[in-house]
Amino acid sequence: MKKIGLETLLEYKFISNLRFEEEKNLLGFVVKNPNEEDNKYDSYIYTYDLSTDKVKKMTSLGEESSFEFVDGDIIFSGAREKSDKDLKEKGFKFTSYYKLPTSGGEAEKLFRLPLSVKDYKVLDDNTWIILGTINEKLPNLMEIEKLEGEERQKAISDGAKKIEFEKGFERLSEIPFWFDGGGFTDGDRSGLYKYNLQSGELIKLTDDKKIVSSFEIVGDKIYYIYYDFTGVMEIEDRLAKYDLSQEKDEELFYEKEYKIYYANELDGEVFVIGVDMKKIGINTNPDFYILKDGKLKSITPKDFDYSICSAVNSDVRHGGSKTLVKKEDRIYFTSTQNVDTFLFSIGKDGDLKKEIDLPGSIDGFQVGDDEFYLVAMRGDNLQEVYKNSGKDEVKLTSFNDDILKEYEISTPEYVSVECGDFELDGYIMKPIGFEEGKKYKTILQIHGGPKTAYGSVFFSEMQYLTALGYVVIYTNPRGSDGRGNEFSDIRGKYGSIDYEDLMHFTKEMAKRFDFIDEEHMGVTGGSYGGYMTNWIVGHTDYFKAAVTQRSISNWISKFATTDIGYYFVKDQVAATPWDNFEQLWDNSPLKYADKVKTPTLILHSEQDLRCDIDQGYQFFTALKYHGVETEMLMIRGESHGLSRDGRPKQRMERLKAMAGWFEKYL
Repeated sequence: MKKIGLETLLEYKFISNLRFEEEKNLLGFVVKNPNEEDNKYDSYIYTYDLSTDKVKKMTSLGEESSFEFVDGDIIFSGAREKSDKDLKEKGFKFTSYYKLPTSGGEAEKLFRLPLSVKDYKVLDDNTWIILGTINEKLPNLMEIEKLEGEERQKAISDGAKKIEFEKGFERLSEIPFWFDGGGFTDGDRSGLYKYNLQSGELIKLTDDKKIVSSFEIVGDKIYYIYYDFTGVMEIEDRLAKYDLSQEKDEELFYEKEYKIYYANELDGEVFVIGVDMKKIGINTNPDFYILKDGKLKSITPKDFDYSICSAVNSDVRHGGSKTLVKKEDRIYFTSTQNVDTFLFSIGKDGDLKKEIDLPGSIDGFQVGDDEFYLVAMRGDNLQEVYKNSGKDEVKLTSFNDDILKEYEISTPEYVSVECGDFELDGYIMKPIGFEEGKKYKTILQIHGGPKTAYGSVFFSEMQYLTALGYVVIYTNPRGSDGRGNEFSDIRGKYGSIDYEDLMHFTKEMAKRFDFIDEEHMGVTGGSYGGYMTNWIVGHTDYFKAAVTQRSISNWISKFATTDIGYYFVKDQVAATPWDNFEQLWDNSPLKYADKVKTPTLILHSEQDLRCDIDQGYQFFTALKYHGVETEMLMIRGESHGLSRDGRPKQRMERLKAMAGWFEKYL
């Protein structure tokens, strides 16, 4: 069998956008393949016929990354026609939709909307409700589309010139003014629209000052979540209802320090998933509520203190699927508990049921009559589609089977480490070709977040390191997800209790496993894990080499430069540059750069807007100034998500640099 290498990435298949067409008994999903030649990912729509167990590839251009089933047909967006391609090349934002029969054949263009569509739902045969975005600073294609003939062509030409001219500038008037993975967003306005398929009429339903994030339809009522635009983005959300029959907008709920994740109706009651940030700030686990008379009444079971998502880390996902689904009188959702993602459901009375409790990660699901359909990772498998009937789970697809057949895999072994009055969940991965009696260089991996979690699911980066002969260890220190609010609350404690947990775990692992060579230990992590890597090398010489990725080195500059900085730093470090400058500096790894002795490689993406590139530059300059062995690899054209969804060649070069550093200094 072969060892996992850099180019094994090119063989992975990533599954997303799982959908269920009940009448035709069909599943649909998107499969993405890395394309080395063009340095991108090709995306294709597939169906799985549950009656015949047949998989069918529905598209061939490699450009279809999302779709919906509508009246038994596949509806997807794209820019296939010359007129659309020309508009796209000129810089206009729009969304064109195509219809493809599930029996196959040619895709038929339905219409073009002068919006960047984020979501849509079918109200009836002739009406869609759309969540779309326009940028108020750029030419309004919605108005241009109303024109005809020469007047329309002139408006397009003038608009294209305006767009081209504005590429040389960014006119900022609000924060955040950019978003990681999306670039500058100043001027973007997301609202609800009603589209008439027959007449082509597009009507905006919500006020221009409302920035809408999501919506659900119940009959002729639209429940939607939004925040008011004031120049500074609110971190609280507001809930409203739009009555289509009366064309009436009604405010339902707003309260300081509350975030709303989801709202719908259950048996005539308004059901809400929300976060009371008065508990532990922005990382508080959500609660379930019924809205009555403008007040939220909690129906959360007393023993349920978990997130409503899959927070289990992996680098073999690309794209998402639904993790929150309403069916009849219940809401189905995923939740991370300890090191796994499970599936639950809840009714309006707070009756909680665990539907699936198998180990691994559920990355998306759909609800059938007596079964669930999942995109999941089980055991050492990469993503596949599964059918779960409650008692049994069957793998339906085999897109990634060859990885397990052809490559040697290091299966993570669970370990529990006593740490004061609690236990740390952790894992150890032995190197490929492991031999008893030998000592092995070991690398500690630290996850991002901090409110995420490591589990046992496939992680390509770690598999690559074990193939190179390293032991890999990792744990979920305090601050991680899956163990309740109290465990995840490290506000104002970054670099203290989490550092203690990581060092305690590492040293206990070295004591427990005699094949760990404690004289040759490395450390790496990204985002928050990069922050902790920076912190560690400034506080101990225990590790002989470090690779810090997309890291934080200076909380003061992060506050004012990143897409989430102004509220994340205040919440998590419990300070701003004006009310407690000293605390921000005391918690910044940059302060301790003069103490660093560990050879440190800095990996940072040029377009990282979550932990801005200046964080890497500052740490590199400081280490170089103080004579530390250091290098920096800046990756152009990539964002914070490089290790997970960056271009294939850039992902491979990143791993190559990491491996080279550890080889040189471990």
